[in-house]
Amino acid sequence: MQDRRAALMLLAGLPGLGLARHAPAGPPELRVTLRAPDSPGDQRNLYVREAVALALEKTRSTHGGFLLRLTQPMNKRRALLAARSNQPANLLLTASPSAQVEGLVPVPFPVHLGANGYRVCLVNEAVQPQLRRVRSLQDLQGLRIVQGTGWADVEVLRGNGLAVAEVGAYEAMFRMVAMGRADLFCRGLLEVGDEWATHRGLAGLALDDQLLLSYELPQYLYTHPGNRTLMERLLLGFNKAYADGSLQALLRLHLQRSLAQLGTAARRVIALQSPPHLTLAEAPNLRLDLRAELGT
Repeated sequence: MQDRRAALMLLAGLPGLGLARHAPAGPPELRVTLRAPDSPGDQRNLYVREAVALALEKTRSTHGGFLLRLTQPMNKRRALLAARSNQPANLLLTASPSAQVEGLVPVPFPVHLGANGYRVCLVNEAVQPQLRRVRSLQDLQGLRIVQGTGWADVEVLRGNGLAVAEVGAYEAMFRMVAMGRADLFCRGLLEVGDEWATHRGLAGLALDDQLLLSYELPQYLYTHPGNRTLMERLLLGFNKAYADGSLQALLRLHLQRSLAQLGTAARRVIALQSPPHLTLAEAPNLRLDLRAELGT
């Protein structure tokens, strides 16, 4: 318990958009790079950054100190090119298994522990009455959904018969829904609370209070094949943090705000099927039991 509290206190002090430095101890300091947010209010990857820091901290005594740093802002396509060239070195990207990560290798650990498989939608306020009548997947098939270009969610949603438009610019998707050019922008539990807080001032944008979409979509950290030392250290650190409960505690900490806002217990769960290739066969099926957390 004392170790868990110390880890969370450390993580609470990490700057969200800057460098996180940790004094080296023993072996040479390891420099690790993560993709910068797309915009100043973009908190989508804050949990991942803190989970990486926790895994590295768990291995400090055996592997030495570390420095976490962020890239310059870049879109996903540019980030993939940077990772394939290993410039900057030790760049980590969060993704689901797909063709877009060809040439990169995964750390076989489901970093979100299953929490990434639940979606709440930001909606155009004009479609809210229609959502109150939704009882099945088929009831969603007339609605227009927007997702990022190349996101694995696109394959899942289209595979379940839903209409999806792909958009390259993250901030543009909120505006499209607000303006009625799309009906739904469905987001993960770790994302939607901060995103709604940041964008709720957009006229026409609303937070759906009816539905909870559910589908398997684990994400993993991908990097250049030459970064084997980093991969092995992260896998060891994640397993240690899961074994002592500190990773689950960190995830709960990040989920609390969204769960309080979302009223998940009252939502109707719409289950979707995911293709098997979106899950790594070699990764353990570790997850936080979210049923009690969600009240479902």
